[in-house]
Amino acid sequence: MTLMTTLSFVMFATAVDAAKEDIPLNMAPDSVDDDYEGCSAEMSKLVNKKYLPSEKSDTFAEDWRKAEKAIQEKGMKPQFDNLTMNHAIAIRLYTDNKLNIYSDLIKAVRAGKKYYRTTFQYRALHFLLIDAIQRLKPKQDREMTVYRRARDKFNLNPPIRFGSFTSTSSESDLTQYGTKSCFVVLTKYGAKVSKYSKYPEENEVLIPPYEKFRIIKESSDK
Repeated sequence: MTLMTTLSFVMFATAVDAAKEDIPLNMAPDSVDDDYEGCSAEMSKLVNKKYLPSEKSDTFAEDWRKAEKAIQEKGMKPQFDNLTMNHAIAIRLYTDNKLNIYSDLIKAVRAGKKYYRTTFQYRALHFLLIDAIQRLKPKQDREMTVYRRARDKFNLNPPIRFGSFTSTSSESDLTQYGTKSCFVVLTKYGAKVSKYSKYPEENEVLIPPYEKFRIIKESSDK
């Protein structure tokens, strides 16, 4: 598995009152962090012929059908963004946080490196999201300042990775996702996915698991 070496920047703010729990932020050594450099074409074939048919029937069949229907009803043409229909469906599926697949995928990616080749259940979805981010990025800004709010308090150990797919937004006021912590992130590898998102109004930028960040400031709201 390959790792990007360029460090992006994070400014971090947390409320002074007690949060739900203290969560360590580090290099997430157990995460599935492959960026598929040099093997994306081969992996794409495996996904289409093997992993996706298997996972759709065993892991997230009903959720996939719902996401596919939503994309089709909107009459979207993902080919104009250098995406396939499967890429668009994967983004829609991931961004619908009311589906079980959302939290299940995040947990599996964060801790799945050791069992990726054996029992990891999301090879297709992991690849489709990574590949979609990488296909969308070239036509977007090289660097973007985005925000991520959270309900938890974090213990920081720079440099860091978020350890899974990380939803952020160009909007700073999405307090429905938490008021305890707010990350101000300069991402170099994240891509805008709002066009295919369940919530397009949130202007979502999706950050891949392998992006590294350097913390440049931490502050507390008094």
